[in-house]
Amino acid sequence: MLLIKLTRLLRLLMNIGISSCLLGECCTYNATHHLLEEIKLINDIHFIAVCPEVIGGLPIPRDPCEIISQDPLKIISIKGEDKTSAYVQGSLKALKLFKDNDVKIALLKYKSPSCGCDGIYDGSFSHRLINGQGVFASICSKNKIEVFHEKQLKEFFDYIEKNCI
Repeated sequence: MLLIKLTRLLRLLMNIGISSCLLGECCTYNATHHLLEEIKLINDIHFIAVCPEVIGGLPIPRDPCEIISQDPLKIISIKGEDKTSAYVQGSLKALKLFKDNDVKIALLKYKSPSCGCDGIYDGSFSHRLINGQGVFASICSKNKIEVFHEKQLKEFFDYIEKNCI
């Protein structure tokens, strides 16, 4: 019984970063969300929700964007407009929120040019995936924030159990 109470207390003290769309916020490029029902299983953990694209000043809805070059970084909309600055600025602001709230682990949106970890679109707007990370996921990783995406829920939960409780 004491262990259960201690576990719940530790969970209450822990901040986990998450893509806002995974909590049900309609902030994706097409003004929808990607609510994860499984999040209800960990609802006693305090989430720090971010959408780097919105924080960076992009509207809802917005044209889809993809990373067309990593070095130098270049992100364009499907209409050919350069949106790199909004992605970078939004990612830096979202990172500050994570750091200010002592976030050490984050659950991010798969395939996103911001939050994608372990796979992003190839920049051709043809729905082809390549290995890589979105701008925000990359910045998180470089700042020692462990990142997972919604298709890695088992690994995410296992990591929390092994490293955070």
